[in-house]
Amino acid sequence: MKKMIGIRYCGGCNPHYDRKAFVEKVGNHFKDIKEFEIAREGADYEGLLVIGGCQNCCAAHKQYTTKAKPMLVWGEEFFTDIVKYIDKL
Repeated sequence: MKKMIGIRYCGGCNPHYDRKAFVEKVGNHFKDIKEFEIAREGADYEGLLVIGGCQNCCAAHKQYTTKAKPMLVWGEEFFTDIVKYIDKL
C-alpha cells in the first residue's frame, strides 16, 4: 500500500517558481511508492509538504493530521531535502 503525503499550497500571491510543476516533479520521483493529494482536514497523512511561493511560506497547516512534522518549502532548491524527508517516512 502506498503512503499518503498531503500537499498544502499557499495562496500564491507572490510565487517565485511554478509550484505545481515542482510538486509534479516530486510526485514523479516517488510515483511507485507514495501518493500525493491536496491536504484535507480529517485525513491522516504520513507527511505534509507545505508549498509556499516565497520565503514567507505563510500557508496555515496546523489543521492537518500528519505523523511526521510538516516540511515547509519555498523554492525548487528544496527538492533534495524533500526526497530525504519522504524517504524517512
